[in-house]
Amino acid sequence: MMRNLSALLTALATTIACPPVVASAWPSAQVGRQEIWDAATDRVTQTRFIPMQLIVPGIWDGSRQIDMPIAKGYDAEGTVWNGPQEWHNPYTDKTVMVYDRRRTTPRDGFVEQKMAIREDNSAIGRVYDSRSGSVCDQEAKFPLGVWKEGEVRTYDYVCLRTVDGQVETRHRIARITIEELDYEYRGTAHSLRFAWRYADGDSEGILDHRTYIFSPGRGLVVHDRR
Repeated sequence: MMRNLSALLTALATTIACPPVVASAWPSAQVGRQEIWDAATDRVTQTRFIPMQLIVPGIWDGSRQIDMPIAKGYDAEGTVWNGPQEWHNPYTDKTVMVYDRRRTTPRDGFVEQKMAIREDNSAIGRVYDSRSGSVCDQEAKFPLGVWKEGEVRTYDYVCLRTVDGQVETRHRIARITIEELDYEYRGTAHSLRFAWRYADGDSEGILDHRTYIFSPGRGLVVHDRR
């Protein structure tokens, strides 16, 4: 009897000393009401509306329109987003609305990108990247709008750059695969994980393949090469 009582007291002390781990409080002041984000996912059809405010951290009011909220600051990985702002495409002579996205990495050093929403509103992608000097049209890098768990979409587009006074045309293919449509990542609900593959359209050689994770209020929290 005394042995059982001792075991019970030991178990009780352990429970008190180690309270259960709970998810972080929802950051309403930074992202908007949680019920709005809850409603973005249909658990029956396994679809979700992905707002720009997940990619560029901001307050979302639940609107199902793809807009470009004002951005001026860092995401969780230290990338700076500024915009929206006008950008002139030197090859088409057109002006488009973009975000200016900048970061410094050990691998690439300083990187400057211009990010624009595709005409079909299904993703945002680069229209300019300082590493290659390329100007692209209709790239898809981060998904937007309605997507389904496990969905795969492929995008064909063209990038241009000038080398020794000559304009080079490059055919590119981007593929986005939704791996976790709506899940909790390190205490933050409604996170999104997807794979992005970038390939040469002529040789089909893979140029880049990564996993991205975005969380409300934090933006990009993880990106890993595959």
